Amino acid sequence: MNIFKETVQYNNNRYVVELPFRKHWNELSNNISVAKQRFQSLWGRLRRDKTLYTQYKETIQDYLNQGIIEKVNDTEINVHKPMYYLPHQAIKKEGRVTTSTRIVFDAASHQANELSLNDCLWPGPNLNPNLLDVLINFRLNRVAISSDIRQAFLQICLADKQRFCMVFMDRW
Repeated sequence: MNIFKETVQYNNNRYVVELPFRKHWNELSNNISVAKQRFQSLWGRLRRDKTLYTQYKETIQDYLNQGIIEKVNDTEINVHKPMYYLPHQAIKKEGRVTTSTRIVFDAASHQANELSLNDCLWPGPNLNPNLLDVLINFRLNRVAISSDIRQAFLQICLADKQRFCMVFMDRW
């Protein structure tokens, strides 16, 4: 509980958290070559699929407008810290009521013989409920209520001092 109190704050309607590093952040490698290769592959896919391109661009713009992401100039990058570039991809699910395209980031990506961001973080316990328990409890009452919070995970903000390991490439 002490670690939670020391590393979590509530600011501007968002929780500001620090990543739970189990290894020191200096052990993260600069994986820019892997991220560039993955981004070039994504960009080729976006050029071939104009609908996906439009939805992807709208999602990035929505993230910018909500303050979930921000543009970083090359001059703002601290050369004394390793930069971990998160490769990302567009996932398209047809027939969804909300957005049919979402962006998924890959923190398990790494160069050969190097550590990924996931390798450097404590995994923590599995907080997902047992599906069987959920189904049994669902049937206990006569009335059931279900809801979903739009982009709930995006209401969590990373502490400024750790943003160096959450950079991704983009062309907008």
